[in-house]
Amino acid sequence: MSRFCFHMGQRFGWEENLKPFLEKPLPGKLDWTLTLGSVLALLFAVEAVTGMILAMYYNPSPEHAYQSIHYIMNDVFLGKILRGIHHWGAGAMVVLVVIHLLTTFFYGAYKAPREFTWIVGVFLLVITLGFGFTGYLLPWDQKAYWATVVGTSVASDVPLVGKLITRLLRGGAEVSGLTLTRFYAVHMLIFPALMAVFIVIHIYLVRVHDIAGHWLDEHTRQAKTARFYPDQIFKSAIAFLIIFTGITLMAVFIDPPLEQIAMTPDPSYIPRPDWYFMWLYKMLTFFSGQMEIVGTLAIPIGGMLILLLLPFLNKSLLRSPYDRPLAIAIGVACVVGIVYTNLMGMADSKPYGRIVVVPDRPLTGVEVSGIKSWVQKDCAYCHNVQGQGGRRGQGPDLANVIAKQRSKDWIMKSIRDPLSVSRWNIMPKYDNTEEELQVLSAYIRSLDFAHYGLKTIPREAVLQDKIQ
Repeated sequence: MSRFCFHMGQRFGWEENLKPFLEKPLPGKLDWTLTLGSVLALLFAVEAVTGMILAMYYNPSPEHAYQSIHYIMNDVFLGKILRGIHHWGAGAMVVLVVIHLLTTFFYGAYKAPREFTWIVGVFLLVITLGFGFTGYLLPWDQKAYWATVVGTSVASDVPLVGKLITRLLRGGAEVSGLTLTRFYAVHMLIFPALMAVFIVIHIYLVRVHDIAGHWLDEHTRQAKTARFYPDQIFKSAIAFLIIFTGITLMAVFIDPPLEQIAMTPDPSYIPRPDWYFMWLYKMLTFFSGQMEIVGTLAIPIGGMLILLLLPFLNKSLLRSPYDRPLAIAIGVACVVGIVYTNLMGMADSKPYGRIVVVPDRPLTGVEVSGIKSWVQKDCAYCHNVQGQGGRRGQGPDLANVIAKQRSKDWIMKSIRDPLSVSRWNIMPKYDNTEEELQVLSAYIRSLDFAHYGLKTIPREAVLQDKIQ
């Protein structure tokens, strides 16, 4: 046996390459926060394995995607648990990669000579979020469909090429079967390949420049008492087992979400993204109309650029938080802001349509009823009125429909049977009564700002019958 091990060691370069790599001493104190990188790599392996197994039963087509997920959860042996591990594991990866990034920031481990280690880590965060964005379309349920509609629509805010990027993401003008297959390919092929490459680069850079670790005095940092193997690997294995056990227990006792099949007409349905995108969802309530680009693009892209350039903006080699009060204060403020907006988005049942646009003139009784119906049916989720009062969506702006030569009958017909007025219409059919169609049409036709001014009223005033 020893002879066999000797020969295999020679073939794989154990003594020359692997042994020095594994037994390399680590600087300073080896605490549990330094296991996050290894745990994330192992979690990615879990996601890859569970994803490949799920792919054996999944059919990426609008006709069969939802049914295949339903089949996995109800008919495949341990299928519900397997999907649960994949689902909750994805959320755990987002949490851990953010904690890992924050730990690196507060430890000052992004400073020279580890600038590119930090940059690669930021790209890994982006890829992890990309996994989440492309993954939640695959079940093809209501949440998947409408969250993707809104998410891809954000790209349209990009100046000059926004509409082109949106069409590229969707594979056409609307979210369709081509979008599903495109997201499936990116989720299963492109992102895993990118993740694997960046993980290898990240690990290589960490091994070249050592683990930065805790900010300590130079004497303590030079005392290399721990080794990557067995000390770091043993601690990482314990941390991974604890986290994986938690994910497995969640998969056993909490079913992964699966809502109604996509595009099911339901006026009461409120589409919402996964929790880790809720902060961006909430941002859209602070910036509406022409200012929407600030919330959708300027702040997220600006924040990402600051993260990438951080090692070059803060060149001081001092790592202790006490020596970096301004950087720490800005970091804490950003974390608090993201957590706050995330929690507010999760708690807010209707983070859109805070105001309702009405003509600046006395309203008729029919128009008032139409305004109430507009609010109750959450029409503002998809439709804006001159960029105000609504939430981003697919629907057209409904201002000045009279100038667009839209009659009352045309509006009623477009709500009752959208495809009858345009074969490109993606608005679902709604089971409205004739009276509801009449009052909605009256309200929409009242938005004639060519002859009347514009004013807004709070959504709560409509619900409380306090329309002036």
